[in-house]
Amino acid sequence: MTRRARWRFAGALLAAAAVLAAVPAAGASAPSRERAVIGAGALSVRIDELEPAIPEPGDVLVVRGTVTNTSDAPVRSVSTGLRLSPTPMGNRDEIPEVLAGSGLRTGQPVPGSVVPVSDELGPGATQAFELSVDVDDLGLTAAGAYVTGAEALGDSGAGVVRQDLDRTFLPWWPEGAALEPLLLTTIWPLSGAPLRDAQGILLTEDAAVQMSPAGRLTRLLDAAAADPGSVSLVVDPETVEAADDLADGYRVRTPEGTVQPGTRSQEVGLWLADLTAALTAPGVDAAGGMYAWLDADAARRGKVLSTALRQRGAIDRATAEILGRSLPSTVVLAPGGVLRPRTLDTLSARGVRAVVLSDTAAPLAEPTYFTASGNALIPTREGDMPALLADSRIAATLALPMDTTAEQTAVRQALLAQTLVTAGELPDSQQLLVAGLAPDWDPPAGAAPMVRAALTGAPWVRPTSLRAALARDPSALARVQVAPSEEQVAQELPAAHVARVRSQYGDLREYAGVVPDPTSIPPVTQTAPTRLLGSWFRDRPEPRAALTALVDRQTEALIESVRVVSSGSITISGASGTIPITVENNGPTAVTIGLELTSTPTQLFTADPIEPFVIAPERRTSVDVTAQVAAAGPIPVTIQMVTAEGEAFGVPGELVVESAAYANAARVLVQAALGGLLLAVLVHGIRRARRRRSVPRAAAPRSETPDDPSAGATAAEPAAGATRD
Repeated sequence: MTRRARWRFAGALLAAAAVLAAVPAAGASAPSRERAVIGAGALSVRIDELEPAIPEPGDVLVVRGTVTNTSDAPVRSVSTGLRLSPTPMGNRDEIPEVLAGSGLRTGQPVPGSVVPVSDELGPGATQAFELSVDVDDLGLTAAGAYVTGAEALGDSGAGVVRQDLDRTFLPWWPEGAALEPLLLTTIWPLSGAPLRDAQGILLTEDAAVQMSPAGRLTRLLDAAAADPGSVSLVVDPETVEAADDLADGYRVRTPEGTVQPGTRSQEVGLWLADLTAALTAPGVDAAGGMYAWLDADAARRGKVLSTALRQRGAIDRATAEILGRSLPSTVVLAPGGVLRPRTLDTLSARGVRAVVLSDTAAPLAEPTYFTASGNALIPTREGDMPALLADSRIAATLALPMDTTAEQTAVRQALLAQTLVTAGELPDSQQLLVAGLAPDWDPPAGAAPMVRAALTGAPWVRPTSLRAALARDPSALARVQVAPSEEQVAQELPAAHVARVRSQYGDLREYAGVVPDPTSIPPVTQTAPTRLLGSWFRDRPEPRAALTALVDRQTEALIESVRVVSSGSITISGASGTIPITVENNGPTAVTIGLELTSTPTQLFTADPIEPFVIAPERRTSVDVTAQVAAAGPIPVTIQMVTAEGEAFGVPGELVVESAAYANAARVLVQAALGGLLLAVLVHGIRRARRRRSVPRAAAPRSETPDDPSAGATAAEPAAGATRD
């Protein structure tokens, strides 16, 4: 079977659906640490600490925690003891069951481990406990992850019985264990909040706070830098660009909308210096991600993915200049762990080197009892694209809450169990497992170094670089490419938002058409729409709407910054003449524009086009346009700015043009006509007077009777109806 055929849907969609239903997707919301009570339920026991996390022969295992009376009555003879399963787990499906308080592995009491807690524990009261036992006395034999736990015993009215059991995992790796180490690639993203507008002003301080000494990005960077090469850093170029920008001083908008200086420039500068040092440390494994953690599916759907990807060259050059080393943006971290085939086609065509998906986006066509290697080749129109498939079960474990010591202990032991059980599934084969952190993961204090150590510090794990993982031969097991679910589609950036981003790209493209050197447009302006395509905005509608509105106004203002100032009416002296036109440039860089003047209908007015000329920023320039007028009266004229290529630019100006020559000629004609009319009236009057004098008077007097129909008629002009003699 060909590699492409293995990815076809035929005969595998039902199996894929079953896998998706059973396994949480990467990037899913954090599951609860709440668990079922195993026992009578009057007490609640919680393990806070387990030391050492990976015991060795000769160690003393110490378990600390608390017991709480959750009932309304006192519980007597309260004690705690240790339980341990006699055999290691053989299936990863048991891990979430143990965390949830279900499943059958309740273990057996460890002899001599029970210690008293309280003779009587009142309602709502909590008491700490500590259990200790020699590891050599536990009877651990085969390598693997054992289920252990602390049980709370007490008398709530029916004698001393188990009231609750909190379980965790005890990894055992004896010397000379006959297991091939598990190859583990841990994707460790460094991606911040892309909150700069088109002028580089922060919408909020969040981006700078994340780089402060206690900030999210500092916690992530410190944890990774503590053991170079243990994890694969995937650095967001936007985060690097933002750090370089903010370190030189920045401004931030207040909730009231005013702009004030930022206060964390020095802290950001120190973080950038630490990042630069970490990326040059011996053995470090690092790659560049897509700018602003691009929501590639939404961008492709909105017809702007290629536009965003075309910026990669300039972005990579800027990143290299800032960091002092090349870090090409070649790795796509798929938001939600899934990408559509057409999106993968576009990414491949644009030179993307690798993509990181969830294994739920490409499940096995047939289920197996073991975890398949997490690398694959995905067919695209441009050829097969290397892909790493992040393990969804590790992703679900990483999504558990880690705010307390107890929660971090539970996550640490669960991660150790995940990798150890996986290594034991095929003890004679070397499998590749991919652990992917969400790019917006915000670990509480202490969680990031704990996760890094749990994933990469175990003796059965061999940290493997991203490059080495991609270079491995993919598994021969057939996989199925699964389309995004309705829920995953609903999580994408809204289509209306992407349409506004497309309009912003259009404004910038139009403005670049009049800029002699488009690279003179500030990079923070050119990439402003791309930041708004960041997956960080998926579930943050308020900052998304606010920043989008700002960038809308700012990109539109660039077009409006170049405008025709001339307006009103102008009169030229003859049938042709010159018209002065003034153009203003209030933008940040020089522009080159030409002018075209037209009228409707076109035969009334013609003007020579003005070849492109340069206007410096914050300046006005006037030019004379030679025009010809072919009619009298005011003629509306449109003044259109054009690019050097002759494309229309900006908002046209309006002017009313009139010719003084045509106006004077019209006045002469009117005056001549009036004179001729007066002369004709005068001549006519003289002629009538002469006729009257030449006609004799009638013998009879003129009748004065108003009713006489012939009244007013002369002898020469008889009244109508009169009879001549």
